[in-house]
Amino acid sequence: MISFFSRSKTKPTTPSPSPTPSAKNQFNLNELNSQESTQLIQDALKYGQALEKLNQTYPWYSKLPIETNEYRIIYDFDKKSFRIRLLQPTSPEIKQKALDALKNIGVDLTIFTYYFL
Repeated sequence: MISFFSRSKTKPTTPSPSPTPSAKNQFNLNELNSQESTQLIQDALKYGQALEKLNQTYPWYSKLPIETNEYRIIYDFDKKSFRIRLLQPTSPEIKQKALDALKNIGVDLTIFTYYFL
C-alpha cells in the first residue's frame, strides 16, 4: 500500500520561537513617561560611575574568584582583605602558588592584605 501526504499550503498561525533568547524584563522606552525615563538614565549613569570607580580602585576585581583544586581566592570587602581558602593540606608551596596567582592578576601585596583559611 502506498500513501501520499500533501503539505499544507497555509502557514501555521503560531509564531515560531525566536532564535535568540530575550530578556525577561524588557520594556519599551516609548511607554515610559519622562520622569521614569529620566530616573532610568540617572540610575544607569550612577551604576556606570560606581563600576568605573570599582575598576579604578580594584583593577584586578573582575579576575576574581581565582579557583584551583588547591585553593580559592576572593576579596572580602568587609575585611578589606583577600581570603585564601586552602582546599588541600596546607603547605608552603600551595600558599606561595596562591600569592603568585594574586600577583599575576596585578595585586600589590604590599598594599593589600590577605589571610588563609
